[in-house]
Amino acid sequence: MQAWAAEALAQSPGETVFYPFAGADFPTAHRLYPQASRYVLIAMQRGGPPPDPAAHGREGLAELLAGYERLLGAFLRRGFFVTSEMNEETGSDAAIRGITGALMVFAAREGFELLEVLPIELADDGTIAPHPGDRARAATWDSVRLRLRRRADGEPVTLEYLRVGLSNNTLKPETPELTLVSGLSDQRVILKAASHLPQDNNFTVITRLLLSRAPTIVQDETGVAYDALKGRFAVKLYGSFKQVNLLFDGSDQEPLIEAYRAAGALERLPFHVGYRKGAAACMLVATRATVTSDAR
Repeated sequence: MQAWAAEALAQSPGETVFYPFAGADFPTAHRLYPQASRYVLIAMQRGGPPPDPAAHGREGLAELLAGYERLLGAFLRRGFFVTSEMNEETGSDAAIRGITGALMVFAAREGFELLEVLPIELADDGTIAPHPGDRARAATWDSVRLRLRRRADGEPVTLEYLRVGLSNNTLKPETPELTLVSGLSDQRVILKAASHLPQDNNFTVITRLLLSRAPTIVQDETGVAYDALKGRFAVKLYGSFKQVNLLFDGSDQEPLIEAYRAAGALERLPFHVGYRKGAAACMLVATRATVTSDAR
């Protein structure tokens, strides 16, 4: 994935990458944009406090590690998280208290030294601020910031995970959530295994923001609808696409299927991405000629 991205994606050292509907999928963000200095992931799972293995007895530690083996193993086999499984493995009765531990594991395996894990919150003005609450309370850790150092060159990197809803019911005018997402939409955007939510009528606000502001969007078929993208971006197709996963309605995907059909035989992607579809994986790279700001 990283080798493909070096050829297919514009890369700028020190940039910010915005990954909505991400879950704990830091590896994809880092592999696509390894030179970024800030990654912002948004999803609905709780971040949770950093896991403390020393606080568990023998049986508790075994249960904790077994939970991580299931959670991370499923991701590594599929390339995406299943929301219901994540919720089950990180729920209030589970050994794993949120996805912070998974982010820590991924950061270490992606070549980073972990310097600090902090709870953060969304301030009233839409900025991200340290959470002032009691760190012994689970609610303090809904969202987290990982301060990292890249081992290869010693450069500092920030990974922020925010527990924020992205539906129209949350992104209402004059809300801090809308301010946050509006600002992040000016950055590089990744959409992957997003359950086709950016194509859903309940998520039109974030989709309009991305269409209006994002300089680039790299996505699989579950991101912004192809017809909407091609009217505002130059869209390059990679891999192949013949059908959606059978769990989703494919009636709106005919324009994308036709685009791949018209493009002829494209080189297969050298990695798997997205849901199992009975066909090879696809990626779309959408690049805007000029960035506008008419998001609202």
